[in-house]
Amino acid sequence: MPERSERSLQISRTLGALIGALVGFALARHLGVVPSTLLSALTLAGGASLSGRVRQPLQWWGLIGAAAGALVGTACVLASVLQQNGPEQHLAQRALTVLILAAAGAIAGHNLSNGPLELGRRQPRELLRSASALTTGVFAAIVTLTFIHSGLDPARTFSSRLSTSLTILVTALAAPGWLTHLLTQRQRQGHDS
Repeated sequence: MPERSERSLQISRTLGALIGALVGFALARHLGVVPSTLLSALTLAGGASLSGRVRQPLQWWGLIGAAAGALVGTACVLASVLQQNGPEQHLAQRALTVLILAAAGAIAGHNLSNGPLELGRRQPRELLRSASALTTGVFAAIVTLTFIHSGLDPARTFSSRLSTSLTILVTALAAPGWLTHLLTQRQRQGHDS
């Protein structure tokens, strides 16, 4: 019986992650740079605020999947825009993209640190580990599909652009998020003592 329960739990996690990633990617991929970034930011910041409330594996992994899929979709949109234009074009869009994700990261870091200290509440490290693994998986699947569809050279070029865009987006999100998390924890410890 415990083996069946574990299998059911694993299926629920996988299904949630897959559905969330597909929906997040599909939505973000078909928007412009700024709307796609807003979708990613809302999904990420909203997911962080819900992390203490979502208990069902299907919902939790669906949320993580949506965030990872939206982020990779936004990276695809950004990579496409950067490929089509020179570096001087769309400066405002690129700056706004980084600013929006930095704000989402700061909100997420604050929400993850400021929630109640309950037993069983997911820690920021768990959220980052889950999101990072899933983002890597979505990235790999998209590059593999590009290889199947277009061949090695287009897949390599796409992979390079997507990797660069994703690095920028994750850094814009994670650096302010982690800094805010640390500052909120320090402030919280000061109030507790």
